Amino acid sequence: MASRKVRLPVGAAVGTGQKLLIVADARSNKLLGKTAEKMQMPVDSWRKYYRFIDAVGVVATERHFRRSLQTLAHGLGFELYAYINIRSKSGFAISNYPKEWQDRYFRKLYQRVDPVIESAGRKMAPFEWSLGDRQFQQGKRRLFSNEAHEFGIRSGVTIPIPAGYGHKAMLTFASGRSTADAHSRLDPLPAITVASLAHAYVTVRRSRPSVTSVIRLAPQEAICLRWAAEGKSMHEAAALLDIKYSSARSYLDKAREKLGAVTLIQAVATATRLNLI
Repeated sequence: MASRKVRLPVGAAVGTGQKLLIVADARSNKLLGKTAEKMQMPVDSWRKYYRFIDAVGVVATERHFRRSLQTLAHGLGFELYAYINIRSKSGFAISNYPKEWQDRYFRKLYQRVDPVIESAGRKMAPFEWSLGDRQFQQGKRRLFSNEAHEFGIRSGVTIPIPAGYGHKAMLTFASGRSTADAHSRLDPLPAITVASLAHAYVTVRRSRPSVTSVIRLAPQEAICLRWAAEGKSMHEAAALLDIKYSSARSYLDKAREKLGAVTLIQAVATATRLNLI
């Protein structure tokens, strides 16, 4: 039987087993076979990511998702992984870091001084880090660095992920080695792909975090914020609670500060999402 050519749109993606073929016309035929060379990325650079890419689309339970992340981390040369989602001053993590360290991290609000989180907020590409870097040895960060070291966290690679509405998430692979060696360096394209898939899974499936940040509102702060959520003005909330207007405003300002909110509306939304009111 004679073969028949099927014309596909330029740029169409055709799945071929574990590979993806980009269809190009004569004007863009340089794309095929030369893209990897131009990006200085070996053709098989995706191979160690395939297992996670395959699994994330079919995993039925969160336990399998966590196991897939751990398998990916080991395949990339790391012992630990951490997906962290930071929203204002709150956050949560899905990780195999030692549980005691996860609890301490959010209890002591280390997400506010962690240089990795600060760097992830500025960078768009995967980056390496080490506790020996200068940024980890300044001020309060030195205590943070020393405590992380005690739990066997000394270096790693972090992949920033835009999480929508101005927030950032990140996927980190960490090790007990003093620095990330050449074996552990990640090719940007597949690394960003798997990080995005992990973020999408957590967002859509509403995965249960292994630890969350601790934000505590004082009773009066929570009550005033709840009245604001019910549509009451500060004057009305003060009258309902039989307190001065200045007191109601002070309680709401403190609540807004704790929640990392710019406006009262944002504070109400954040407190509601965190089940604080």
